[in-house]
Amino acid sequence: YNCHERKEITTMMPTTEITIAAPPPETTVEKTGMATMAGRRHKVVLAPGHSHMDWMRLTNSNPNLSGTAGRILRVTKEELAKHNTKDDCWMVIRGKVYNITPYVEFHPGGGPEIMRAAGKDGSKLFDIKHAWVNVEGMLGKCFVGYLVD
Repeated sequence: YNCHERKEITTMMPTTEITIAAPPPETTVEKTGMATMAGRRHKVVLAPGHSHMDWMRLTNSNPNLSGTAGRILRVTKEELAKHNTKDDCWMVIRGKVYNITPYVEFHPGGGPEIMRAAGKDGSKLFDIKHAWVNVEGMLGKCFVGYLVD
């Protein structure tokens, strides 16, 4: 082999067709209203100081947002149903009860959307819309207790 000699080298490489999915249609930003329409995610404009990062700062600076003074409760469906207003809102996700009252104004889909599960088991709705979200990471400081029969 002579390193000063120039040779053209042809490499036979298989061609691969790459398909890139188109991005989802542009999400519209609404000032009020529901966060979903025809299965698409819509975000609402949140009040200043109510971003995801603001929520994370709040949870990091408050050891307990559950309103139970650190006690873990056994919550019946009847008790859960009493907490169904914007000012007193509990919901169940995968058997765990969370006091989401402090989170309602931080919800990127807006208050009306999250209130659909107020005082109820919101697991199914949560898993449809937020299957990738780490519930403990997001709402761990709001943990009230466990739903019991």
